[in-house]
Amino acid sequence: MAEALTTRSDWLAAHPPARERLSETLEGVAGRVRKGEDFRHVVREFLDEFALRGDDRSREEAIAQRPESTGDLRYDAYLGALAEHLAAVHDLSRPAWSVEPGRFLDRFWFVSEVPGFRAVAIAQAPAAFRRRGVFIPERSLHRV
Repeated sequence: MAEALTTRSDWLAAHPPARERLSETLEGVAGRVRKGEDFRHVVREFLDEFALRGDDRSREEAIAQRPESTGDLRYDAYLGALAEHLAAVHDLSRPAWSVEPGRFLDRFWFVSEVPGFRAVAIAQAPAAFRRRGVFIPERSLHRV
C-alpha cells in the first residue's frame, strides 16, 4: 500500500533540519538589509526558518541579539515588532532591545500600497505592530 501524502509542514515537523543549519536571526536580517538586500525578502526567509525552530532556546536565539539600525526607521520598527510578536506567540521573553525608542514610528506605515490593503492591515495587524505604527495583515507572518 502506498504511503499517505503529507504536507511540507508535516514532513518538516517529522524531519527537522539539524540545529546547526538554522542560522537566520533578526540581527542577521538587519545586516543583510544594510548590505542592500530587499527587506521583505529577507524577513520572509527569516520567518521560513523560524517556523522550523522546534524549541524555545532556538527561537530565543533567533530574536535575542539587538539588530543594528538598517538605516530605515520603518524597518527598525518592524524588526522590534516582529521580535515582540514572536516572543508573545511562542511564550518567550521579549528582547529588551525590541522596546527601545528607535523601534517605534511617529507616523503610521502601511507596508503595502495595494488598494484595499489599509483596511485589512488596520483590522489584522498584531498588537506589537500596531503599537509601533506598522500595519501589516496578520497572515503575512504565517509560514506554511
